[in-house]
Amino acid sequence: MRVLITPMSAIVETKGPFSRTILLANEFIKRGHEVALCAAEDPNYHSIENVKNYYAPIPSMLDISEITDKNILKKLQEKTMNSFEEVLNFIGAINEEFFANDVHYIRKAIQEFNPDVIYTEFRIAAIVAAKLERIKVATGFSFTVQKSFACNPEYSGGVNKYLEENNLNKVESVLEIFDWANLKVVPSSYEIEPIDEENVVFVGPLSSSNTITVKEEKNKIVAYMGNGTISPMKLIEELTKAFENSKYEVYIATEEVEPYKKNNININKRFDFNKLMPEAMAYINHGGQNSIMTGLMYGVPQIICPGNVFERKYNASSIVKLNAGKILEAKDFDYKIITRIIDEFNEDSTYANNSKKSGEMLLSLGGVTKAVQAIEELV
Repeated sequence: MRVLITPMSAIVETKGPFSRTILLANEFIKRGHEVALCAAEDPNYHSIENVKNYYAPIPSMLDISEITDKNILKKLQEKTMNSFEEVLNFIGAINEEFFANDVHYIRKAIQEFNPDVIYTEFRIAAIVAAKLERIKVATGFSFTVQKSFACNPEYSGGVNKYLEENNLNKVESVLEIFDWANLKVVPSSYEIEPIDEENVVFVGPLSSSNTITVKEEKNKIVAYMGNGTISPMKLIEELTKAFENSKYEVYIATEEVEPYKKNNININKRFDFNKLMPEAMAYINHGGQNSIMTGLMYGVPQIICPGNVFERKYNASSIVKLNAGKILEAKDFDYKIITRIIDEFNEDSTYANNSKKSGEMLLSLGGVTKAVQAIEELV
């Protein structure tokens, strides 16, 4: 089987889509399939050994006069995102000119590679390209990208112009295009994302492993905020006030600050979470999909500060409903409040027990192997 994988692109760093692309590509190859990418070589891109990458354009983010890491981060921290449609508009993915260009290059990759199926990571241009080329397509999917969850139809004009010019049905919201896919792969569980559709498969985290172990001694606090509402300096400042010279080893992952170690406070661009999480008693994060799944897989209670992003707010609310963690508003991200929550996690095992239970459910769903099997069955 020949598989073309098309991850969503953005000029800002966002680890989720391309990390899942790598996991899927490697699993397809492991199972004897031929894989190619049509991925923009943006800050998230990494080459995959023996996998050809066909050219794809990089969108331009709106409302930023000068594109720098600092400007992008500032804009993201200020911006309220109400729907995935608004995200697509903000990053420039559904801009009229860019969208037509994106579909063009995906179609060109299809014509050159001649795949049996496309898998796309939330890139609606790939679903449109697949429809025009009459090829089956599977897409990553989540509860929060449904039109019924939240949408902004005012941003659909450019896409509708392209659809009309190519004799395809116009849509009220560009999120309706997800319904054109033959298969929707949800890297979560029905418990967390209750989607009732026939062509949906719940696979749990793609990175799930059968070899996850959890240690009895829990003396680590792990923090990662990505491009979240809480700035790296604020994160470091509050966690240092809360836990410096305490019994906890604190690990803060951030790309924005030069690595250093001061007493029990460890700052680095990245850590091997597979080594840290088995001994973690709390995971402080921004509510990204990969982050909440990591916490659940290892049975670690979470403190989530999702800021103004709809998806992260939904993820945080899911953790609260599971009673597997707490949500913090940005104004409440204070060392005294964080210390109180950590004490509560220590005193009440309910949070860790519920996290562990939900994690075991997620791990039972099959991860990347299940996702690839579902796509094989589609073909």
